[in-house]
Amino acid sequence: MKGTHTGWTEEEDAALLHAARSARKARQPLKTAFDEIAERTSRKPNSVRNHYYTQLKSAERTEPSFLPFSEEETDRLLTTVLLALSKGQSVRACTLEMADGDTRRMLRFQNKYRALLKSQPQRVQKIRNTLLAKGCPVPDPFVRDPDAPHVGRPPKTTGDLERSIRALLDTLCRNLLALTQNESAG
Repeated sequence: MKGTHTGWTEEEDAALLHAARSARKARQPLKTAFDEIAERTSRKPNSVRNHYYTQLKSAERTEPSFLPFSEEETDRLLTTVLLALSKGQSVRACTLEMADGDTRRMLRFQNKYRALLKSQPQRVQKIRNTLLAKGCPVPDPFVRDPDAPHVGRPPKTTGDLERSIRALLDTLCRNLLALTQNESAG
């Protein structure tokens, strides 16, 4: 049974922060860091996780949690993403590049772009028209490319999938039956 702990030492806090940073840098789940520190400190992984997030919340932030986009930043974001789309780059890849690899900033850019598509389509179209007038072959971001692979979650209902699988299995069974009948006749 693991021991009971009443507090964290500065060394333990530093080790936890270091393990979390290392996990992020190695693109591993934070759970690996929590498990490692739990093992070293004889704590439960959930306790380590809770302490980590409590420390993050209580730490003073150098940047505000919500940083609104200026009009110029919004237009620059739209222009950059639309030009990247014209070169075949994905929104995710483009915004990750804009964020210099910082996934938190990438998500901020990506979410803003997606929100603009929904809330300000006329603004997006205006930027696109400006780029088209300059001779840039920018695709229409509101029209899905039929040749592009589907990205995202699968549908919540599996009815169509089940029907397709049943039809495939029925066809396979008929073909196998026909093959076995031909072999026994010949």
